[in-house]
Amino acid sequence: MPRYGRVILLLTFVAVLWSACSKVPDNARYIPQDAVGVVGVNLRSLSKKIAWNLITGSKLFKEIQKRMPAKNADDMVGGIEDAGLDVSNTFYVYTRNDNRFTDGKVIVGLIPLSDATKWEQYIKTAFPAVTVQQQNGRRQAALGKGMYAGWSAELLILMNAPAVSLAEEDAGEDTSIAAALITAMDEAFKVPVANSIVSNKRFSAFQAHRYDLSFWLNYGSAFNSDGTPLSFNGISLSSAMWKDAIITAGFEFGKGNIGAEVNYFLPAHVEEATRDFGEVEADREMLDRLPKKNMDMLLSMHISPSGVRTLLEKLGLFGITNVGLATKGLDVDYLLEAFTGDMAILMSDFVLDAEMKSDMFMGQMVTHKEQKASMTMTYVIRINKKENFTHLLDMAKEGGMQPLKDGSGFVLPLTSSDSVFLMMNDRYAVITSKRNYATGFLSGAFMGQKMKDIYTDAAYGQPFALTLDINELFRNVDPGISNSPRDSAIISESKKLLSDITLKGGKYVDNAYKFSLDINFLNTDENSILELIDFGMRINDIGNKPAL
Repeated sequence: MPRYGRVILLLTFVAVLWSACSKVPDNARYIPQDAVGVVGVNLRSLSKKIAWNLITGSKLFKEIQKRMPAKNADDMVGGIEDAGLDVSNTFYVYTRNDNRFTDGKVIVGLIPLSDATKWEQYIKTAFPAVTVQQQNGRRQAALGKGMYAGWSAELLILMNAPAVSLAEEDAGEDTSIAAALITAMDEAFKVPVANSIVSNKRFSAFQAHRYDLSFWLNYGSAFNSDGTPLSFNGISLSSAMWKDAIITAGFEFGKGNIGAEVNYFLPAHVEEATRDFGEVEADREMLDRLPKKNMDMLLSMHISPSGVRTLLEKLGLFGITNVGLATKGLDVDYLLEAFTGDMAILMSDFVLDAEMKSDMFMGQMVTHKEQKASMTMTYVIRINKKENFTHLLDMAKEGGMQPLKDGSGFVLPLTSSDSVFLMMNDRYAVITSKRNYATGFLSGAFMGQKMKDIYTDAAYGQPFALTLDINELFRNVDPGISNSPRDSAIISESKKLLSDITLKGGKYVDNAYKFSLDINFLNTDENSILELIDFGMRINDIGNKPAL
């Protein structure tokens, strides 16, 4: 029995530890359910990562210390500790629609306190002209026009609503507080459990991961900010269509990388009907055929034609769309049957430099720099029914596309030296600014070329992928494009920061379309937090240098 008792005790300890690590932070209960956006900063997690770098003797941190006097660094840390803030907890900032204020919204910060007395002393020291008052069971202070602080023994709430419409008092002068801010602060401290965002299962499950940085967007509330239905070209869409439409993103800061998990929740009444959006990966042969030299950006995706049709029906737009297409002799089904839903957009050969231009100004010839960007854009789609697609080309002719003399496609002249080409075979259509890219894609001439790993790892096997080769893009950016030495120096420093950015995924899992985001840095030896701090300080150093 003692042996089983120890096992039970161990299991109980593990369960308690797990629940402590995964539960939603207590101050989240003060976020109202109708919050449009919520940002959470997990200082406990972030401080461990920064501390780890300090222990290992980070080179970047030593460089930061050289540029920040020890006294200033000590004062900064000491100020945070002496302010009575609980820096081992999660801080939240949320915004919500509020028509009591002229800009229609209010921004609120929720900061746990470890010592309210120290916070009040900090306020009196940092803002000596501010008067601290007792208000409805809390302490309060107006920190400036539209900025209001209220705190209890355990929680500080900062509220920012710059334009107050219900009361014209100056919230930053003497002891008066705008009535609307006082009422809004009362409400912020007394959010009923039923109206708290923690009652939203999606939010609670998301916050239980305890990401370093979390982001929540209720874009249904964002679309309905003023209480009126969203409308396009005179067509009103009921706010009920966007109920429970959510985007979440949880960020983790690692060595040389910022990774994020992104979830896209469709409105409740359409999610069941659109699951096939994330079931099919982008066409592999289409990706194989792409020109692979000097690639700067690749977007590839598979969009389910049947899913698009269902979505139009659910949104009540199927009929009106058919009416619009009827003027061209088309309908939704005919249009969707032309494509498989596979497409890709490729940017390559990007160059941004400067050339000297001479113009007459006040009777004199003046020479100046003019930025010049060049790139090749290639858009490819896979054809399902060629006869349907061929019919669509009639619309291209109406848009000014001219048949090529050899009958291989169409061309749209843009300038004396630039044109757009549209070419096709039985399976694919290509629109590009380089004719040899179109002919090479259709003939399969590029299939033997090797694509960079950052593109293949993202695009193949995924319904959606977007990759930006930041290092390649910046490699062809001339720092001398600006007339300002400071701007040129900033460009040079920016070239040293990022390697690439990738967003991929789109598969439907656990009632959401799931994506992963990776931001990779050129320096893989340091934590990305320190790299961003170092980059910011370098840019700040450039800005502080006297202009030449």
